[in-house]
Amino acid sequence: MRYDIIIIGGGLAGVTAGLQLHKAGKRCLIISEGLSLHKTPKDEYIAAGGAFLPGDSVISGEWDGNALKAVRTRNLEGTRLEADHFILASGKFFSRGLVATMDAVIEPVFGCDVEFDSCRDKWYNDDFYAVQPFERFGVKPTEDGRVFIGGVPAANLWAAGEILAGETDIEQSALKIVSILVK
Repeated sequence: MRYDIIIIGGGLAGVTAGLQLHKAGKRCLIISEGLSLHKTPKDEYIAAGGAFLPGDSVISGEWDGNALKAVRTRNLEGTRLEADHFILASGKFFSRGLVATMDAVIEPVFGCDVEFDSCRDKWYNDDFYAVQPFERFGVKPTEDGRVFIGGVPAANLWAAGEILAGETDIEQSALKIVSILVK
């Protein structure tokens, strides 16, 4: 199956990007493992004819150098889902867009470079109600929003939303990528 853009994650960033790209005439697929609390944009995207795979997750990617060519999902394992561009909008820890081990924080699907403090004692604040440092961990993008893998920018894999390092405006990070991909 071939699309112009495959979006991994069906939260606010993913459905915002999907809806705007679909309106711009791009053939998009959103792959969403969990439930989205952002029902309105998702419903609008689906009503407009956007392709949506709920309850599925990307398990691997096929690369040609630093360009992602296709992904495979848990439910459609034998099916190659190809695209010219991909957007990683899988969230942080609760949606498993990032996973913490005893010594590191990783992005589990593509191995994107993640910005985090190497000292685990600095991952949290003892005051439960205070801002927690781990909330700022995430994928550090290039200026145009592409991810790094092993210090090298991916050619066609962007990151949007909560998976990004630092405080981010979720919708604006998605719209920034949309503006690049509709040129």
